[in-house]
Amino acid sequence: MIELKTPSEIIDSLVENIEKTRKQMKLRQVDLCEIANVPLATYQSFIYKKNINLVSLIKIMYSLKMWDNLEGLIAFEEIKTIEDIRLAKKQQQLPKRIRKSSEK
Repeated sequence: MIELKTPSEIIDSLVENIEKTRKQMKLRQVDLCEIANVPLATYQSFIYKKNINLVSLIKIMYSLKMWDNLEGLIAFEEIKTIEDIRLAKKQQQLPKRIRKSSEK
């Protein structure tokens, strides 16, 4: 089931995941900021005030090797026509069972 979250809840989850990952990697906030080339004040603004620009967030996530988490942001699913969907559905259907003729 899809769980819908508010933007604030999504940011809270993101902060939590980033902080958990940072701690698992045994990095201090200042060390992470140095690796990511992001000012400590920017990182702390993100953690405590939930405010950060996208470039800084990506730098932090790259530094924490959280590439997989970024994939969803840039994924693009092409919109298909109704005819394309019908054709794909037909191709997915299994062939009908064929009874063997009993030759006696």
